[in-house]
Amino acid sequence: MNVKKSALLAAAALAFVAGSASAESLNFSLSSDAFRFGLSGPLSRVLSGVDGQYDLGYLQHRGNGNDSFAAHVGALATGDAGLRDIDLKAGVGLRAVFVGGDGENGGAIAPGVQLDARLPGYDRIGLIGTAYYAPGVVSFGDVDDYRDLSAVLSYQINRSAAVFGGYRNVRIGVDHAPDQTIDNGLYGGISLTF
Repeated sequence: MNVKKSALLAAAALAFVAGSASAESLNFSLSSDAFRFGLSGPLSRVLSGVDGQYDLGYLQHRGNGNDSFAAHVGALATGDAGLRDIDLKAGVGLRAVFVGGDGENGGAIAPGVQLDARLPGYDRIGLIGTAYYAPGVVSFGDVDDYRDLSAVLSYQINRSAAVFGGYRNVRIGVDHAPDQTIDNGLYGGISLTF
């Protein structure tokens, strides 16, 4: 292969990597009985011209004789909330969830909200809250309702990495059985942006 073709191929590869490397985030979090993997990125990659983010995730719980998981795909339309002294982004969207485990399987379509607050001049520190809820009318299978609540304090170490800690409560109502908690309590994690 000649030098021009090699240079052109290298430039094309760099352009592809640079174009695909803006703002996708891979995160991993861990609590005493559960872990969650997630991937999020700009919604404009999926829906042209839409401000927001997509979100894919998998939460696994093991312990106390209860093995369960929740996998989700979601989309949030996000934007500036219009506060003058605080950088606050608000999002509203939907999350499709599939839940499985020890004999209970089903899913839900959960509407939700997200708030991401940053102090001007200290934008590496963020306070993020999310809430998703699906009542029985938008749940199916063995799932009677679904709830996912979280509050997170995040610190961006550099442009590509952040650490975070917070509280998470993920619970499903099960038809003709006690509610099942997939995760409840404090957790910590890392986020890598590429």
